[in-house]
Amino acid sequence: MSAEASTERPDQVAKAPTVSIVICFHNRVTDTARCLDSIQAHTARHDYEVILVDDASTEPGVEALASRHPRTEMVQSAENVGFTKAANLGAGKAQGEYILFLNNDTEVTPGWLGALLDAAASGEGVAVVGARLVYPDGRLQEAGGCIWEDATGVNYGKWEDPNLSKFSYRREVDYCSGAALLVEREFFESVGGFDERFSPGYYEDTDLCFAARAAGRTVLYEPSSWVVHLEGATFGTETRAGSSAEFTKSAQEVNRYRFWAKWSDELLRHYPPGTAGGWLGGRVDRRPRVLVAETQVPAADRDAGGLRLGWIMRILHNLGCEVTFLPADRNDRKPYSDQLRRAGIEVHTDQVALDDFGRERAGLYDLAILSKPDPWMQLHGLCRRYFPTAPLVYDTVDLQFVREERRIATLEASADKDRLLHEQLRLRRRELDYVKSADLVSVVTDVEAHVIRSFVPTADTVVLPTVHEPAGGPVPGFEERDGLLFIGGYGHPPNVDAVNWYVDEIQPHLRRHEELHLTALGSDPPPDLLARASHDVLIPGFLADVSGYFHGARVFVAPLRYGAGMKGKIGHAMSLGVPVVTTSVGAEGMGLLDGEHALIADTAESFADAIVRLYTDRVLWERLAEKALAKVNAEWSSDAMSRRLQALLEHVGLGRRLTPRRWSARWPI
Repeated sequence: MSAEASTERPDQVAKAPTVSIVICFHNRVTDTARCLDSIQAHTARHDYEVILVDDASTEPGVEALASRHPRTEMVQSAENVGFTKAANLGAGKAQGEYILFLNNDTEVTPGWLGALLDAAASGEGVAVVGARLVYPDGRLQEAGGCIWEDATGVNYGKWEDPNLSKFSYRREVDYCSGAALLVEREFFESVGGFDERFSPGYYEDTDLCFAARAAGRTVLYEPSSWVVHLEGATFGTETRAGSSAEFTKSAQEVNRYRFWAKWSDELLRHYPPGTAGGWLGGRVDRRPRVLVAETQVPAADRDAGGLRLGWIMRILHNLGCEVTFLPADRNDRKPYSDQLRRAGIEVHTDQVALDDFGRERAGLYDLAILSKPDPWMQLHGLCRRYFPTAPLVYDTVDLQFVREERRIATLEASADKDRLLHEQLRLRRRELDYVKSADLVSVVTDVEAHVIRSFVPTADTVVLPTVHEPAGGPVPGFEERDGLLFIGGYGHPPNVDAVNWYVDEIQPHLRRHEELHLTALGSDPPPDLLARASHDVLIPGFLADVSGYFHGARVFVAPLRYGAGMKGKIGHAMSLGVPVVTTSVGAEGMGLLDGEHALIADTAESFADAIVRLYTDRVLWERLAEKALAKVNAEWSSDAMSRRLQALLEHVGLGRRLTPRRWSARWPI
């Protein structure tokens, strides 16, 4: 390494920063100043330092750069050594937990650093994270990169629209460019920094990413970190060996052969150049690819179905699948779509024809899970045509014809009831036709699996219940709680009926118990339901965070008179230590025993008596809470669902292709 001099500003350098941003430059002072200004504007809330490495610049104004930013240290090289050695020189001064290499011809954008740090913290296996690089004109420069078997590479998505779905989710990649690269400092130091055999530059970042994987670590592309990059401002774009520039892209060709020689054994496991347009990356990856479709992007905090589907996709990803979610309405439902992308799931919301989607990805998927009747109707033909070897799973969520049959049974005899019966029969025929055409049918309870097999004895069924993670740590006890609680999305008619039945028929039996007020949480309450709110019945509408209500309520009530499938609201309450009073319909398929896991009552008077009994009997309350939590752990936890999904994948012949991941975003986010 060449001789160096350091101009340090100890009063302005952050102490023990989280991130050390290393910026190497040779001349181009104006570009460097612009980069520093963007950092100053968009990184204020993070604990970081900036290390400027002056690679023997000759332009005026270099010294002024250090005073342009309050957390900057200047390191000066006595001679022009190129990016690789200059970057190592700067990294040697770094104090942060992470080193972030940033080209001087970049401009960062709001949220850029937080997104990189979030990805880095998504698992102990993550060593390197790269940003979404875009050109100043808005076109994509890189969404991670692919390396082929001959050591040539490609910036995935170059020149395309950066907002396309395939570039917008967190994922593992062969490499990310050193133009904006976050590296765990401990890992960087353990491999000796950038390999200076690649000096003056090119392939040192790719080599680092390969070294990370060789050490059992992970390299991630993080799309939420947007960095504008004027490609070629440092080394230019000239690739001729005889170029007059001191450091040009001619080094790229020389270093390709050096890289190939170093990693030739690993490159035997990579695809030939251009394979599948980069869809599969450069490495030969046998991970199963799963297409999941539903009506819309699932909302984990609005309904149990959304919570369940989100868990299914996340667990499939964690088991080692590559998951694409296709909402039939194609709406980018934020923040829920971004939560899935952060968890490593592609959410395809591009406004393209379904046939174009199928043609572009023909043969890509190994399994398709189509959830609910309408997505099945729209997509099963497309899947058979473009993914002919992929088994198709019809995910019923709940059997609509069963739910409608029970709803009709609550109505008085009328001509309208006769019409509804005819519609219910039509609905049953449709759902059973879908069951017959599927390779596998997933349901949420054993009861619904039995119903399906009673109509279609040959149906191959699998039970995938709603996931409920048990409360972590202690929860408030009996004496610390008061009041009753209910929750449900009111776009689902059984939930509206449940609150109406409570107000009309159950509450009158509770008049002498003034402390038994009900809070009925949930999204989209209709006006006629809101009109029923009173001192004893609060209906606040959708709330993003309902944890305080569950920790404060003494009894959860689920007065459901009809419905189908597993009642997620009941499992949710049980997982958070809130004992439940419900009906036989509410308990159906969950294996709940009256007096052991919950209290079950089907008339208004007996339901009210059960509420009073549970509300006032501490011993009963504590026994039900304990037994309920044990049941959640055994049957509905994420670990239990992971075992079920692994069995499903093995059932369809994909189990041997699983490689569990060491990174994942927390869920629900």
